[in-house]
Parts: sequence; structure tokens; C-alpha cells
Amino acid sequence: MKRKITLLLVLGLALVTTIGCTTNEKKANETEKTQTAISSENKQSDGTRTFVDSAGREVIIPTQINKIAPSGPLAQIVLYTSSPDLLVGLASPFSSEAKEFIDKKYQKLPEFGQFYGKNASLNMEALSAAEPDVIIDIGEAKKTVKEDMDKLQEQINIPTLFIEANLKNMPETYQKLGELLGNTETTEKLASYCEQVLEKADSVRSSLKESEQKSIYYAAGNAGLNTNAEGSFHAQVIDEIGAKNAATGVDVVSKGGGTVISMEQLVQWQPDYILAETKAVYDQIKTDESWQELTAVKAGKVYQVPTVPYNFISSPPSVNRIIGIQWLGALVYPEQYKLNMEETVNEFYKLFYHVKPTAEQVKMILTNAQ
Repeated sequence: MKRKITLLLVLGLALVTTIGCTTNEKKANETEKTQTAISSENKQSDGTRTFVDSAGREVIIPTQINKIAPSGPLAQIVLYTSSPDLLVGLASPFSSEAKEFIDKKYQKLPEFGQFYGKNASLNMEALSAAEPDVIIDIGEAKKTVKEDMDKLQEQINIPTLFIEANLKNMPETYQKLGELLGNTETTEKLASYCEQVLEKADSVRSSLKESEQKSIYYAAGNAGLNTNAEGSFHAQVIDEIGAKNAATGVDVVSKGGGTVISMEQLVQWQPDYILAETKAVYDQIKTDESWQELTAVKAGKVYQVPTVPYNFISSPPSVNRIIGIQWLGALVYPEQYKLNMEETVNEFYKLFYHVKPTAEQVKMILTNAQ
């Protein structure tokens, strides 16, 4: 009997201990949740949060972003595609050709100019009047980007953020923007679209034998003898589709009009395709005697690059190059891409430029381009 009583006491004590531990654990969890909630409340009580930008900078920004300003043209185009209604100003005006594809309410936004760099043209009065919550710089990560952003933020006393963007990481760029702006539904669609295009390009490029790779010359400047040479940031679309840049063995100049070459060099390169930056250059190539020695001209492989609202290949070297990959890929490797460019243009413009082109507009966009 004593043994039974002792056993019951031990079991009872164990049960009390278990209940006590469980209760304490629940209390600890509840306390932790409460502390977390309090911490969150404190974090939002002053209406701010900490955002880590692509340069690794921890920047205090408003919890809710309602107004944004682009630091320059590259930032402007990306921000316009992701969140046009948050823009309170422009770094540069839309071109007359682009205006046909841009809602008038955005064309009326004040111009701040470019915030920094050799083309800096910041209008502080216009910036102050617009009162942006943050200034966003988007583009290549220069070696001094962290110092540049810190200096700019100190000068204008507005949170200034850098988000890296190059052709390969556009999906991540939009995801980072979604994290910043709290607009993940839209940015995920844009990121997914970019990812699919880049994956397709990777697949085609890796499947091509060297003998199947076509060479391309990008003709720019008044005489068509300015180009984006091999290795240029502005010529990445050519590399991305698996083609060869015909302009090799020359200095890479990414500023101004690019690299200047001679007709003798071009005749020596004999590109398979020639892309004319403008209609004037296209007409010159098609009619000028000096160009008729080129195999691409004889074979009718001269095309005009679509440029509205932005150049499909390079200017500015931003998200507009995603449609450029599809256009140039389908032009040079039609069997691999199998795209209906009219449908592709419609889809891209609707998603990224917030406009549905008419059949006439699509025809105009693709003039001499197919």
C-alpha cells in the first residue's frame, strides 16, 4: 500500500511539474510575442524603418513610401515601370517620340534634373517643393557608390538609396524595389517576366555552336560609324542572345557616341547583320555606295532598331533591353525564339509602360525592324 501511495505521489508531482513547465513555456512565448509586438509598435511609432540598399547601407526611411524621386534617367525608367504614381518628378523629360506612349499626367511632372555625376543638373527648388520621401538611384554599382550615396544624402537631407540594376539582375532589381515600396504584387510580375526572358536567352545561347553564332554591327552616329564595341555596357543585348559583336579589337567607349571606327574596319569585319540606330542611318546604309561592299547589305540584313519610347538595345541601358533581347533574338535566331513580335510588343508595353499600343503604333514601332 505504501509503495502505491509513493508511486501516486511521484506521478502527481511529475504531472504538476509538466503542467508548470508547459504553463511557463506558454507564458514565455506569450511574453516574447508581446515584446515583439511592442517592438514593432515602437518601430512604427515614429513612422520609420531601416532599409538596407544594394550598397549595404542601412538607411532610415518612412514606413510608408508615398513619394519617390529618381536620381537620373536609368532610375526614372525603372521606377516608371514599377510605380509611376509614386513619382513626384522627372530626372529628364520624355522625348517627343516617347510621349505618344506615356500618359499625359506623367509628362506634366516637374523636372529635377540629374542628381549627381558629370551631367548633374539638380533643381533644388523643384525638389524641395515636391518633398519626396526618398530618392532612388538605380544602375551599375560603381566602386564609389556607397560614398556617392552618403554624400548625396548629406547634401540634400533626404533618404537616398541605391538599387543595383544590370541586364542580368533585373529580376532582383524589381524584387528589391518591391521590398522598398511595399508593392510586391506589381514588382513580382515584372521580375517574373524579366526572369523568363533571361532564362530563354540563356537556353538559346548555350545551345548555339560557335559556327551558328551570327556577328552584329551596331551603326550609330551621323555616318553610322559610331558603335558600341565588344565589351561595352551598351552592347550587352548582342552578347545576351548569343551573337558576336562585330566591333572587336577596338577601344571600348561607353560615353558620348561610343567607339568611332572606319569603313575600312567595317569592311574587314563583314558582319552578318547591321543594326541602324536611327532611320537616317538606316536610309544611308541602304543607299550609300560605300556601304554596298558589305555582305549584310547585299543580303538585306540591315534593320532599324525600334526606339520608342526607349531604344530596344542601349539608350538608356535599362529594362528596355528586355524587349530588345526578344526582338533581336527573334530577328537573328527565329527558329529558337519563335516569337510573334507584334504580340510580344503589346504584352511588354502593357506590363512595363502601362499602355496598350494600337495596331498602327505597333507597326510604327517595328518599322524596318523585321
